[in-house]
Amino acid sequence: MTTITRRRFVAVFAGIPAFGSAWSREGDDDPARFRLLSARLTGFPEEALDRDLALVLMEGLASTGDGPGVERLVSGTARDADADLVRRIVVAWYSGIYPAADGPTVRAAHDALVWRALDFTNPPGRCSVEAGDWGHPPLGAGIG
Repeated sequence: MTTITRRRFVAVFAGIPAFGSAWSREGDDDPARFRLLSARLTGFPEEALDRDLALVLMEGLASTGDGPGVERLVSGTARDADADLVRRIVVAWYSGIYPAADGPTVRAAHDALVWRALDFTNPPGRCSVEAGDWGHPPLGAGIG
């Protein structure tokens, strides 16, 4: 289970202007390069990011006119002006809602990264892992 701290989240965004050639892999297709970029931005390993969702997210961003910005990000030639695009990519992975030409679209709300980062809860409507675990005190109860 990978969790991301506020410090890690801020550190990732602070490094946007410093994107370099290490962010891209020569010869990889765009979805693979996008997953690598997304792994760096979200703090989750590349293997934890769904390939199909990466492709859908890339297509959605391209349909809104962000294709050139995505290409700059994956190629390591990002500009300061791409910071808002970086934010939208991270929000899409964590929320399961991505930008598309006809407006925000839900693709993976129950499988969004937020539910992996918040390892103490489940998405609404999803059953608990262990029968009866809802009856246990919340994590961290009694601390402080």
